[in-house]
Amino acid sequence: MSNNRSELSSFNWQFLLNEWRDMFDKKTLVSDLWAGLTVALVALPLNLALAIAAGVDPSIGITTGIVAAIVVALFGGQRFAITGPAAAMAVVLVEIVRNYGIGGVWLVGLIAGIMQIAAGAFRLGRFISFIPMPVIVGFANAIGILVAFNAFDDFFGVGKHLKHAHEAAPLINHPSLPAFARDIYSLIWCLFRFAETNLVTVAVGLVALVIAAGLPRLTKAIPGQLVAIVAATLVTALLKLPIPKIGDISSIPNTFPPPQFPALPFDQIPVLFASAVTVFMLGSIESLLSATVADGMTGKRHNANQELVGQGLANIIVPFFGGIPVTGVIARTAVNIRAGGRTRLAPITHSLVLIILTFFFAKYAEQIPLTALSAILILTGVRLIEWEQMRQIWKASKAEATISLITTSAALVIDLTAGVLVGLIFSCGLFIKQMSLLKLSVLTTADEPGSEPLLPRCKYIEVYSIDGPLFFGAAERFAETIVQVEDIKVLILRLRSVHVMDMTGVETLVSIKKQLERKGILLVLTELQSHPLVLLERTGRLKEIGESNIYASFEEALVVNTKRLLKDSCKPCLDKNSRRKQSCDLAYALSTSSGLAKRLFLDDTGNVINLPTDSRLVPVSSPLDLPPELIDTPFQVLFEQHNFGNKNYEVAGLSQLVIGMCVDYRKSLDLPKEWAYVLRREGANMDGAEFAIALAASKGVKHMALIAHNHCAMANTDILRDDFINTLVEEHGWPLDDATRFFDENRRSKEINSEIDFVLSEATRLSHAFRGLNIVPMMYQLETDRLYLLRDWLKLNSAASTKFTQRGN
Repeated sequence: MSNNRSELSSFNWQFLLNEWRDMFDKKTLVSDLWAGLTVALVALPLNLALAIAAGVDPSIGITTGIVAAIVVALFGGQRFAITGPAAAMAVVLVEIVRNYGIGGVWLVGLIAGIMQIAAGAFRLGRFISFIPMPVIVGFANAIGILVAFNAFDDFFGVGKHLKHAHEAAPLINHPSLPAFARDIYSLIWCLFRFAETNLVTVAVGLVALVIAAGLPRLTKAIPGQLVAIVAATLVTALLKLPIPKIGDISSIPNTFPPPQFPALPFDQIPVLFASAVTVFMLGSIESLLSATVADGMTGKRHNANQELVGQGLANIIVPFFGGIPVTGVIARTAVNIRAGGRTRLAPITHSLVLIILTFFFAKYAEQIPLTALSAILILTGVRLIEWEQMRQIWKASKAEATISLITTSAALVIDLTAGVLVGLIFSCGLFIKQMSLLKLSVLTTADEPGSEPLLPRCKYIEVYSIDGPLFFGAAERFAETIVQVEDIKVLILRLRSVHVMDMTGVETLVSIKKQLERKGILLVLTELQSHPLVLLERTGRLKEIGESNIYASFEEALVVNTKRLLKDSCKPCLDKNSRRKQSCDLAYALSTSSGLAKRLFLDDTGNVINLPTDSRLVPVSSPLDLPPELIDTPFQVLFEQHNFGNKNYEVAGLSQLVIGMCVDYRKSLDLPKEWAYVLRREGANMDGAEFAIALAASKGVKHMALIAHNHCAMANTDILRDDFINTLVEEHGWPLDDATRFFDENRRSKEINSEIDFVLSEATRLSHAFRGLNIVPMMYQLETDRLYLLRDWLKLNSAASTKFTQRGN
């Protein structure tokens, strides 16, 4: 759990110092140098190609890859990341270059970098990637299509100097024609109407495409894309083919450019801000996805906020060297890991190798055919399309697959930002629709289907089980169904599967309660989870519904309200000669000589047993039921192990919790091995156990669970007296007076009045004695073998209540 907290910190200097120290480990030096060399050979052609795809000089791609990789290697949140120009980013940047020039790109990169640093500083790393998978897949597909399509001009040799450029295709400038459709139309017009295709260019491009795609199938040792570039360049040079080359559009200097302040069009900030947001989102999402992939390949865990800070620094520094915005790149990061990269030295080595390659081979790089680079881009675009993911999504959910297609279409027809927004809107709509499918079912027995024994139900009590979130999307249909009930006295709602409730849900419950009251029907809520319960308390609606009408246990609610009816409208059911037994299961059961119903509701004289009606337990059935103060603490582990049955929950292997509980043999907890100090005392009374608690605290334990349980003998010692004294006298030879005196003296110091009241007061006493110990009182129910939180503790713990309510809102 300490790992989770470190993930939330931003610019963690201790984390970085440890990472930097690992770079100088002799054991990893050779593997890091080899990995850096391998990645550099893969990155060189991609940096050139992606720079051209972004509409800038090829040399800028190399410079960008060199600077960004070093910055992120030093300040990023993972040690394996290879950062540089990316296909996804090129699609966005090419439009900025066309409209605002390279200065616009620099300005967008600076703004996006500042946003990324701010996101890391405010610990938003975990939330940046909270985008539905169908939207991400649709977005990636659109990028892949655009990357491949934008490379077609150079691949087919039509370039920017069309012979019939003055002869525009019909309707090409029609305002209703999207830009992407216009580009497709224009390309087809040029290729087929005027036969502008350069067959020599296409042939060289196909050679590069076949080599780049096919060589990796034969061997992974040699970078296929580099071999494709070299082969295409040699063929072009040896045959002296008259096709466009890098040197025709730009020269590649063999020196590294010195830093200088970029010329930024600050007056264009209002216009370019939307593009900066797109670059920020795109760069952040792809970088964190790349880090997640690296985690899966290495078993390490990245620091999401630190990764955002590192990427932001790179995007701020790169413009001072004339570079373009960057992201962490999944493919190059994977190559680094497979090649043996172990520390941050590998990305730095990659940059140094690129500098050396540029120094010695810059002039040769100018001879690379543009069609070879376009072939690399086409292959990259095809690989960006999530073919397998789309197949899986389509198989699992046609609705989510449709969202992916809508996202792709919107990104192509409008722009990438619009594609994500449209995808998110449709995803939210689908989510609301799915969450609105609240399952409402009438229960006919008191127990779960198939369980024994079955408790006969009074015909004036109806039970509904609610499954799903009770929020604005489902509240209206829920209310319409509930208020239609007739001819009953009590309506019990089982809410154990309602983990989320909003204000609409709260107001709906209050409205239902008032409508049922007008019909003379009592509304009872059972098994309220922590979040809905605290929300009802904070809004004051709990009092309107009536705290006495809310129960932690459904069985208790059923028994108590049945007894309430037996004392009032159902009193004739107690008459053995009552005719009601013919129409009421409960009346029939009470008329028999024995049975569960009779034992529960009647005493030996045939009168209704009185039971307390105040329930103060809060069920904890999932992590959603835990207040924020208990998340990522040993208390969460306790509930994970015991209540949720998660036996494989990861713990640090050290004692982290002290547990105080009763000696009762009926109470047993599922705990990780060697993880908790367990102190057992009568009734969970820790008076006299302070030394043991202090000992646990001296070993670094900061948390204590104080656990009482129901049906505790110490709450009613009279039932113990005779057996206790007789055992001492008959089996252990005590004199009767000594045994009697021993019991009476100890019962006065050990007896408790109420399990819940005692555990709350004992937790308060211990909190004063051990101010550095976080003590949480709990209850253990013998019938359910589950731990419960206490509503009284949630009320007193105002911080927990406030934050928990805010989380629900």
